[in-house]
Amino acid sequence: MIYNLCYKCNDPNAGFLLTKNPQFLKCYIGDTGLLASLAFSENETQKNSLYKNIINGNLNINKGMIYENVISQILTSTGRKLYFYTKYNEEKHRNDIEIDFLISNESKTNFKNFPIEVKSSKYYRTSSLDAFRKLFKNRIETSYIIHPKNYPYEEKLIKLPPYMLFCLLKGENKNTSKKP
Repeated sequence: MIYNLCYKCNDPNAGFLLTKNPQFLKCYIGDTGLLASLAFSENETQKNSLYKNIINGNLNINKGMIYENVISQILTSTGRKLYFYTKYNEEKHRNDIEIDFLISNESKTNFKNFPIEVKSSKYYRTSSLDAFRKLFKNRIETSYIIHPKNYPYEEKLIKLPPYMLFCLLKGENKNTSKKP
């Protein structure tokens, strides 16, 4: 559990493992505190004040990296394998769709997936998630955005602060399409 690998899923269909692409992966550190220590090991900030400076906003850091790492820890702590999805646009030479994590209900007869987008700011766009939902609308039960705001609910879209994700995953029934 030193690191958590997140594999690209080429086609989020009946089982992510079937279209897992081991050539494309993300690597998350199993301990977010260790990640912060390693990321700032060259920084002039003393180790004792590193976390204090991060919390107080005194260091310019990529909060998205920290948020995604925390979410990867939460997902793997429930025994889930990590998958993500991207769709490359040849004309624009960039990814049009990037979904941070994919989870499923693990049903063999009524497979549904639940895309998770992680946002570190209170102000964000959902263009990738919207495009993914449109492209795979028949395969998605509910979509999730993990963000630092309060909990609002929209139709088939749940927005949660990071500390509430474990509540979503805790009471799951893996063989229903109601919950991930």
